[in-house]
Amino acid sequence: MTEQELNRVRELKKRIHDVESRLQSLQTAAENLVPILDGLPHSNEAKSRVEKITLSLVETEHELDNLRGQLILTKTELAEKILREVEDATYQTLLVLRYVECLSFKETARRMHFTLRHIFRLHDKILENVICLHIAAQNIS
Repeated sequence: MTEQELNRVRELKKRIHDVESRLQSLQTAAENLVPILDGLPHSNEAKSRVEKITLSLVETEHELDNLRGQLILTKTELAEKILREVEDATYQTLLVLRYVECLSFKETARRMHFTLRHIFRLHDKILENVICLHIAAQNIS
């Protein structure tokens, strides 16, 4: 297990947040479009703008759905990998809370009933072991 694998959930959550922001902007733009229904001929530019925004909305919603699906799958895979590769239950809990649930160190400490300082010590020890195991596994391959 690498640090990159551990941070994958956090990266996906950030991408989801970015796409949600983009979707909100598109929805605002769509709400501000006022159709002209006076029966007179108008340029195709207005229709084109409506079509572009509508298409962007649909594509962005689809992208968001895909990212949310990836997030669920990634969380499940990471939790399974942590439980499979880390033997100590305390380490497992810390890793799941921090990297699967994306909790802050402070919230992780609160949930585990440890001091923040102790959580940092445990986390450093875990990462040291995880990195060492990963390097050892690469050397064996």
